[in-house]
Amino acid sequence: MSVTTSYSNKLCINLARLIVQLCLALILITLLLTLSPIDPISAYFDGNALAVFGDRKDLLTEQLGLNQSAIERIILFVQALLSGDLGYSNHYQEPVSNIIWQRSKYSLILMCGASATSLVLGYGIGLLLGLFPTRKVSTFITQLALIMNALPSFWIGLMLIAIFAIKLMWFPVGGISPLGVAPETLSFNEKAPYFVLPLITLCFSLIAPIILHTKEKVMEVNSSQHVHYARLHGQSTLSIVRYHLLRNTMVPALVIQLAGFSELLSGSVIIETVFNFPGIGQTLVKSGLSGDTPLLLGITFCCAIFVFIGNASASLLSKRLSLSSSF
Repeated sequence: MSVTTSYSNKLCINLARLIVQLCLALILITLLLTLSPIDPISAYFDGNALAVFGDRKDLLTEQLGLNQSAIERIILFVQALLSGDLGYSNHYQEPVSNIIWQRSKYSLILMCGASATSLVLGYGIGLLLGLFPTRKVSTFITQLALIMNALPSFWIGLMLIAIFAIKLMWFPVGGISPLGVAPETLSFNEKAPYFVLPLITLCFSLIAPIILHTKEKVMEVNSSQHVHYARLHGQSTLSIVRYHLLRNTMVPALVIQLAGFSELLSGSVIIETVFNFPGIGQTLVKSGLSGDTPLLLGITFCCAIFVFIGNASASLLSKRLSLSSSF
């Protein structure tokens, strides 16, 4: 079998897996909304259950498509998707694609910044810990990383708000702009302080696994015969780090980060809710609480694609570079 045929088969398998995962996710989300006790009509009027009743309520239910079964909702969503449309949001009264585009910009900035920061800092700290594993500082930071890995991200966010936003008043409590000011009227520099605490919180939830894995990988490579042979021939520690450790430990850290896109996304949802951050995560929560089926299905579809890209990239990178036998 040729290399081209092998890659084509793998691509077809991955695409088939993606389609199955998307179908299962859409079916599960629709069933949960159907069985949910939330009244979409009440949510449509901001919790006022008496705003509409009788025939007018029945008419509004039909107009919003709330009288459809779960299968009918999925079929309509797939038909709209095949025509290049994600549907129309009942709660926001906007096309779903517009809402996702507007809200995802803030979330992408937050997630990309936290992912890059945690990767650089986590790898650097893990490299130093692996080079000097017997020192007391290394033991202390390792234990601290284990504790960080166990702490829930919402608790970290609340502590940062209490200390740096309320007590010290260094950063805003939440949101993306001052009260009464539209975010579109502010420059990025004016919005930057609102990203600091959510970004730090998300970094806390991502950095610990990278530190711990990188430390173990550095210790493994550092004790290998290749590195021992290099030391016998007089290579300095800097040369060993450059030619042996970086090449064989940096890629696994990157693979962990790519494979953790689902944790990155779920962490962003929690943190955006804590900080009232107007990103795709908070919109996902609001769409679920308001029973907005088109918006919830659209965001679920995009999130599934996002996680699939991360997992596929991690798998491709690990196979291409043969991590298990790289040194």
